[in-house]
Amino acid sequence: MKIARSYENIAEDILNPEVEYSCLNKQVVLSRMIDNLPSEPWANIEINDWLPKDEELLIEYSFYNTPFGNVLVANTSKGICYLGLIEGNLEDVLSDFEKRFSYTNRVETQTLQQKQAVDFLNGKTDKLLLFHLRGTPYQIGIWRKLIRIPYGKVISYATLEGSAQFARAAGAANGRNPIFWIIPCHRVVKTDGGFDRYFWGKDVKKRLLGWEFANSKI
Repeated sequence: MKIARSYENIAEDILNPEVEYSCLNKQVVLSRMIDNLPSEPWANIEINDWLPKDEELLIEYSFYNTPFGNVLVANTSKGICYLGLIEGNLEDVLSDFEKRFSYTNRVETQTLQQKQAVDFLNGKTDKLLLFHLRGTPYQIGIWRKLIRIPYGKVISYATLEGSAQFARAAGAANGRNPIFWIIPCHRVVKTDGGFDRYFWGKDVKKRLLGWEFANSKI
């Protein structure tokens, strides 16, 4: 994966309302749409299965400042289980984190796994980053497809699922993705190139795509 622009100004591009991507219309989005998913992940990442006994694992979490803004990062011993963008969205992120892991012990502490995720957000993508995600088998299946969407590209919900009939179900699973940016649910759009809701903010989704488009070749 190669990103042309320095990571230093990501937050300025994505979170600053004065930075506009007025050229990011449906035609531009459609020009970046792919019809088939590559076989390999877009970056050096992998998802570990969540097993029934994993409900007993300790959840460790902490807060970090990254080029994308402040984030909450959490992990089990098997990988990162949550990564939320909390800029202007703190209460929603904390509530979502609480609901997902209310059943288990949680402790606020920094870990090597969390720091590896933060390094990834800083552009250091050479080391393998493991995720350990809790969800239904269908959701996990969709999230495994998400990691195959290339940087600077988008895919429709219908294509992601493989059928227009189940596009809505794919959208629902896409919306439950607990990992900001690295598992790129923001790269899924409507068939006509339009946007819909995005947990971290619809405007953030638009800016993420605008930034990626600007820093990648068609």
